[in-house]
Amino acid sequence: MVNNPDLKKYLINFGAVDSGWLPTRFIASDGYQNTPNQRTELQAFRDADIDMHRVTSPNYKTTVTLTLCPMSYSDKLQIQAMIENATIISTERKVRIKYWNDEENDWKTGLFYMPDVTYTLMGYYGGEPWYKSVTYEFIEY
Repeated sequence: MVNNPDLKKYLINFGAVDSGWLPTRFIASDGYQNTPNQRTELQAFRDADIDMHRVTSPNYKTTVTLTLCPMSYSDKLQIQAMIENATIISTERKVRIKYWNDEENDWKTGLFYMPDVTYTLMGYYGGEPWYKSVTYEFIEY
């Protein structure tokens, strides 16, 4: 049972603004993944007793992977506009995202890098191009 009613409608927000919510109808079944609060190891060593010691950064990072359903060209333009409106630095593909963090069970906001995206044309239906499922990955700075 989902206690947060927003999760039934949204899992990600581009730009952390009211107009940036991506409706879940665009997200494929099993299409939302997050690897929250990843620890970055700064140093690791074993002492004379062979006990492991780890120094990790207090700044945790999250990766969000979003696979969308097949979509029309007009839907693709709408989603691209949402991402563009959330983009802080376009040459770096630096995007502000509000996302559901499954480790903390709460909404978090961060700055993310978006790697290259591949779009595969599926065909033409109803007078416009349609695309196969598209996967976006967002890696927190």
